[in-house]
Amino acid sequence: MSGKTIRFEDLGEPVQRLLKSIKGGVSDEDMALLEFVSVKDMAKIYGEMSTDRQAKEIWEELRTALQARREKSDKKKAEIDNRVEELEDQRRREEEAERAAEEQERLDREAEEAARQARKEDRRRRRAEAEAAAQAEEEDAAAAAAAEQEAREEEERQAAEEAERKRRDAKRKKREARARELAEEQEALAAEQARSAKKKANQKKEWADYVASHPLDFPDGGAQNIEQVAVEKSTKPPPKITEDLLNRTYTPKCPNCSAKFSKPPTEWDCPLCLKRLKTKVKVWQPDDDSNNCLVCKGSIGRFSRHHCRNCGRLVCNKCCEHKALIPQIGYKDPVKVCNDCAGVGTPSA
Repeated sequence: MSGKTIRFEDLGEPVQRLLKSIKGGVSDEDMALLEFVSVKDMAKIYGEMSTDRQAKEIWEELRTALQARREKSDKKKAEIDNRVEELEDQRRREEEAERAAEEQERLDREAEEAARQARKEDRRRRRAEAEAAAQAEEEDAAAAAAAEQEAREEEERQAAEEAERKRRDAKRKKREARARELAEEQEALAAEQARSAKKKANQKKEWADYVASHPLDFPDGGAQNIEQVAVEKSTKPPPKITEDLLNRTYTPKCPNCSAKFSKPPTEWDCPLCLKRLKTKVKVWQPDDDSNNCLVCKGSIGRFSRHHCRNCGRLVCNKCCEHKALIPQIGYKDPVKVCNDCAGVGTPSA
């Protein structure tokens, strides 16, 4: 497990706000997990903190994802460390093999030189014996033959030395090329570790850069207040259904089975899909149905669009600041409602 803990002030703004919203704070171990938060995590937190999801629930989901991410990172780091160790061992083995080969070459050269000197002495001895025993012409012929033999052997020796030199040069170049490959691979591994460390260094800047590059999703520069505020269960509930309210309500329609409903089903979940497929499919206005708030008509981005739990329409952050109980459709805890629904009709008893 990593011993590094990121500083709170280096966390992205959505993460800071999420942590401030959690009762009891977080442990040092949890803070160590936060170095694995990505900018996509921050964007998701930004959107969910503006919904009726509880901060604790958002944090538990994030922590589970970060634990899995840390395990994956630790596994990858262990693989890199093992690879670096393998490269180092391989480099040491190759150096030892090269030293042994060089020592053997030195011994071979010394043996060859000793043999050459022995042959030379032998020729001199034979020539001396021939000169002493042979007649004048025989001495000249023997001397010429000995000189010719010596010239041939010298030529062969030089050719062998040249071949040996080329062989050593080829081995040296191969060794240098392999050393460069090992060095480049180690540099690549070190660069990958450096990039990973730099990416985790300051999530706050990473979040600011992400917001600046997504102006449509964050028209307010990501500076809006997305803190969750505790709402007492005595919060004023939405109005009872009236003709005025029904005229504004989005007609519930299931995007999966195309079933339509005269009034919102429990928690806006399609009862047919829930019964047949055991799947919750929301029958409120689809996310891609409009790029404008149905209350103020202003533009809404991917993370600034929400659904009124009473009328089912798409609304922006500013037009869904109210929360209320809607027991008629299964909401027994305060949920988000639009400004229109919060201000029409007579409150239920």
